[in-house]
Amino acid sequence: MVSNKAEIPSRVQVDMEKCLRVSKKVMDLLRRRTKNAAEAYFSVRLVGIFLEEKLGYNMTTEQEAELRKLWHKDQGTLEKNL
Repeated sequence: MVSNKAEIPSRVQVDMEKCLRVSKKVMDLLRRRTKNAAEAYFSVRLVGIFLEEKLGYNMTTEQEAELRKLWHKDQGTLEKNL
């Protein structure tokens, strides 16, 4: 994550596996609390915007790519277990 507070992006360490675990819990909550995918999406974006503004962090392109790879890998694992 990049901070507007003059932090170097590579110095902010993020546990991507933990982010994936937490995001699954958030998705479960959104499935129960929203009426459709659009509400869920906008809710998540709003939380992201809030955190970016409040904390001054932005995800780097590399971090987003890493999270997408992790998600795709996890989806493959889930499909094999079904």
